[in-house]
Amino acid sequence: MRLFPGVALAWVAVMPASGQERCASTPPPAGGQTTMLQSVESASPPSTLTVPVVVHILWRTPAEDIADDQVRSQIESLNADFARGNADFVRVPAVFAARAANTGIRFVLATTDPHGRPTTGIVRKRTSAQLWINDDRIKRAHTGGSDPWDTHAYLNIWVGNLSPSLLGVATFPGTPADRDGIVIRHNAFGTRGAVAAPWNKGRTLTHEVGHWLGLRHLWGDTPCGDDGIDDTPRQKAANRGTPSFPLLRSECPNGPDGDMFMNFMDLSDDAALLMFTRGQAALMRTQLTTARKDILSSKGAGEPWNLTPVPSTARVRLHPNPAHDHIRIEGIGPDTPVELYNTHGQLLLRQRMGEGRLDLPHLPAGIYRLRVGGELQPLVMQ
Repeated sequence: MRLFPGVALAWVAVMPASGQERCASTPPPAGGQTTMLQSVESASPPSTLTVPVVVHILWRTPAEDIADDQVRSQIESLNADFARGNADFVRVPAVFAARAANTGIRFVLATTDPHGRPTTGIVRKRTSAQLWINDDRIKRAHTGGSDPWDTHAYLNIWVGNLSPSLLGVATFPGTPADRDGIVIRHNAFGTRGAVAAPWNKGRTLTHEVGHWLGLRHLWGDTPCGDDGIDDTPRQKAANRGTPSFPLLRSECPNGPDGDMFMNFMDLSDDAALLMFTRGQAALMRTQLTTARKDILSSKGAGEPWNLTPVPSTARVRLHPNPAHDHIRIEGIGPDTPVELYNTHGQLLLRQRMGEGRLDLPHLPAGIYRLRVGGELQPLVMQ
């Protein structure tokens, strides 16, 4: 979990006089999920492990209702970071670049919801909550949040206006299903849109996904501690800002190269975080094939199989469905937002309208998704 300065938590050992506390995600108990793993040299890229993602956006003001493009920018950034494909990787010092990994882990917005219906992988919910603190309320509909989708089949990410001290928090493997997932502040999520420096490169989520896949902070959350990975050097504590290489500390000798402050599991600014190591990649892949193995069998990234309209107390009605060149929308008020997506989440049409006829673009036959107000409906084109 990332925090802003001025907040004391039981599991934060040192609160810096300046800068921002980036994370305080509760680590697993001793003897729990993380174990010492050695780096594995490989001449070929690892096989790809795919994780379906659902993003729950909880908003009270228009600024908190972040755009789909901002969500997509975060998924793009996350995948680049996990593939060692981030453009700023070139700034990693050569001695550490030799240890850097393409994790072979890929994240995709879900295309199918838990009921087999088409989805964009984005859930939007208006809330009366002014801000969220680290107490899981954002994960529960009855407290104004959004209930998780099956956490064995999806990585659930909640995005909202977190308390001023908080940027993000993640759960570790083994967390109870109703709490499992990641929470991120809306203006520290993604690389485009309503993001604010120095948290504008998507690295809050990269860091928290590392925790979700079992990684600890480099210092093991104890002074001069250990993260259980053999190719990350020991270091005294978290780094802040944008340090310069080599960063040597007499209190916890790790010369001649010093701290790996550019590792995604340190707490430097987004611009300074650049890499995972091979040992970290091996641990995360192990978690995906053991503690989190069910997600690899998820149908969340597959084709929808249930085309029954979503049951709803709303009055929205679409006909005809299947459609050819138009549909009629009933049960909506004036100036209602209407968006049409394909199964890859690409926006094909957006307009505001009241009840009546909606002319559709010429599209290949297949399954599409129409969002009318806050309600998502499957649409079949003939």
